Amino acid sequence: MDDFKSCDLDETPAVAIFVVETVENAQPAEAAGTCLRFYNRKRKSGESTLLRGTLSYAVLGLGDTNLLLDRQTTTAKDCNQAAQTLDSALHSLGATRIAQRGEANDAVGLDEAVEPWCETLWPALGEAIAQADLVGVPALPACRVVVSMHATRATRPLDEDDAPCDGPHTAESPYLAPVTRSKLMTDPASDRRVLHLEFDLTAAKRAASLAYEPGDSIGVLPRNDPELVSELASRLGLSLESSFDLTWASEHASANQNQNQPPPLPNVRRPCVVGDVLSRSVDITSVPRKSLLRALAEACAESEDRLKLLYLCSRGGRDAYKREMVEEAPTLVDLLTTIAPSCAPDLATLLDALTPLQPRMYSITTAPEAHPGKPAVAFSVVSFQTPQGAARRGVATHWLDRSTTRGADASSSFRCPVFIKRSIAFRPPEDLSTPMLMIGPGTGVAPFRGFLQRRAAMIDAAKKKAARDGEAADVVAPGDAFLFFGCRAPTEDFLYRDEFEAFAADGTLTKLVTAFSRENPDQPKVYVQHKIREHAAAVAALIVSSDDARVYVCGDGGGMAKDVHAALCEVIASHGGVEGVTCAEDAGKMLAEMTKAGRYVRDIW
Repeated sequence: MDDFKSCDLDETPAVAIFVVETVENAQPAEAAGTCLRFYNRKRKSGESTLLRGTLSYAVLGLGDTNLLLDRQTTTAKDCNQAAQTLDSALHSLGATRIAQRGEANDAVGLDEAVEPWCETLWPALGEAIAQADLVGVPALPACRVVVSMHATRATRPLDEDDAPCDGPHTAESPYLAPVTRSKLMTDPASDRRVLHLEFDLTAAKRAASLAYEPGDSIGVLPRNDPELVSELASRLGLSLESSFDLTWASEHASANQNQNQPPPLPNVRRPCVVGDVLSRSVDITSVPRKSLLRALAEACAESEDRLKLLYLCSRGGRDAYKREMVEEAPTLVDLLTTIAPSCAPDLATLLDALTPLQPRMYSITTAPEAHPGKPAVAFSVVSFQTPQGAARRGVATHWLDRSTTRGADASSSFRCPVFIKRSIAFRPPEDLSTPMLMIGPGTGVAPFRGFLQRRAAMIDAAKKKAARDGEAADVVAPGDAFLFFGCRAPTEDFLYRDEFEAFAADGTLTKLVTAFSRENPDQPKVYVQHKIREHAAAVAALIVSSDDARVYVCGDGGGMAKDVHAALCEVIASHGGVEGVTCAEDAGKMLAEMTKAGRYVRDIW
């Protein structure tokens, strides 16, 4: 949706399907925000005929009721507010709505709403396309690209990296950062493996684009498992070293073949080498999309395999799709070897149908005052079993794990493509006197290490200034800083324990509260929300002590964030003493206002 202006929707007859995601606090996702704001401004300015006669459209909203903060004043409909706003704006500007707006809720399953909506969309879409003089577009789009294999093998080594970029380092032009340290942070006997990695950005020529602050994230461009890549290439009958050209199919090429035409599939690096593309350009392990299954069905030699894939795409096969695809998460190799062994897709079909391999974002756990140019991250190495017992592994976390030297505390010569993703709201207070409450169980505590390194540097600078001014050190009066951290057991996975305890000892932290869920097998599990209630008076006092007090929550958004939010509502209502806040519902409204003001910030996943 970032490119909506280039489509000239107000001048050229077109049919458009808008898929709009609503994220936390009823805001549009970043990719949709510009488009939504543009048409909303046009509506408010009274341009009621801007899109009349040119645009026919339908809107599908994607939301999640888990992201609604105030459950008392909102309904499930509110999780799709961005889609509702865009639909209303387009209709007010004269565009023709060809289908009723669809609204899907991830909390109950997107397919529950998406599939019925699609069934009503197709007839209307066909009619709209005919009316827009676009007759001839196939119901199932043909492959958009053509692959032309070279007769000779690639001369470029598969592991050769791109030349240094001339512009800022981004996801498209990352910096190859040396990983200077890899440390195992959990007990080697634990089934949970958490790594601490340190990157060195000091040699970057475009250092300004890699400057970071506490609260920012570092983006990592991962690689697929080389064993899977090798097996996939073998299954496709391709050599990893083979090179090829990638061009638009004739129906997708511009009429003039001018130089302004974008290259096909920008996620595929040039020059194109099979091993390189399968390793870093396409996602071969995520849950197969139905569009991929539909494309693969046409490449099956056996009717049984074709019908199996078509059934998984159908509405009637919805339960089978959930059971066999969503829950079992087969890799592309699994699809081609066990589920549909007669399927023999060509490389062009696969590259066109597979989703790009996306960057992974990790919270930076350092502050530049303590580690200039050397950000660090902490992450869990993801491994799990499916209901049928198949082993699955996280693409990025296992790549980072196997690429760095294994051991309790080791360094490596590995270089990792990275970029910096800056945070807007998730930042520590600029004023040392501002109270802050930090809640981060597990690896959710990672950014708060950087917050506290920044705070320690601010306290030290304030004391030095006081000394220069001839004032006593106790003139420096930082606001309270509480950290609630949870893990299994203090000897198993207490991340950054020595540092956090040192911060508590020297006053950087006013209060360090820990919750251990498996310390005593004979006792009930204790989580951070339990500790918040246990320290209700102190927590409530911090939150209401200042009009600028901050609350930060980082970690799992499925259960922890909701439970912590409920606990905060309870303690504010019972111990806050705020006029007009007498129950959890009132406290929820108060936290919603704090969210709007940037004082209650959650970084959840």
